[in-house]
Amino acid sequence: METEEKIAIDIEKLENSLKQVEKIKVNTKEEEVIARAIDYKNDSKYYLDKKDMRTSFGCIEYSHGLLDAIRMIHDLI
Repeated sequence: METEEKIAIDIEKLENSLKQVEKIKVNTKEEEVIARAIDYKNDSKYYLDKKDMRTSFGCIEYSHGLLDAIRMIHDLI
């Protein structure tokens, strides 16, 4: 089971990834993917506040995956 501290670190890492993709030009579909990643990040924070670590961790990891796809497309990773 993931800890609250680990999830908070993952959320912080995601915030850094979001800053990175803000600097690139993306198409409409990519904007939708980024918006969905942000939604999952917000869901992660919500579930973290509710102490539902499993759901919070799942949300943040899914969000990372969406952003990683955008970052890969634009040669950022």
